[in-house]
Amino acid sequence: MNTGGFSTDVDRVLDRAGQLDSLSDTAQSIFTELSDALAEAGECWGTDQVGQSFATGYTDAAEATFALVKALPGQLADVGGRLAEHAHIHRSVDQAIATGRSD
Repeated sequence: MNTGGFSTDVDRVLDRAGQLDSLSDTAQSIFTELSDALAEAGECWGTDQVGQSFATGYTDAAEATFALVKALPGQLADVGGRLAEHAHIHRSVDQAIATGRSD
């Protein structure tokens, strides 16, 4: 759609939205691999005073980061879905305007 001041390449937006699904799958694979490796390693910093001191400063930040990485695949898929939805809406509105419909 091009109204002189604004244009959208709907097919390109749909293509990019579809690419986010692939990125979501990749992010999920990375998260699964990371999660498995961390579970296998366990609390590898030890139980001595130095290890416990490290754990005190590390675990909260690590858990917060882990939660962000865990959420990323879903967020990427959500953004892709929303982009596709808006591209379809944009195309429908453009077609309605072009044919003189007001719905």
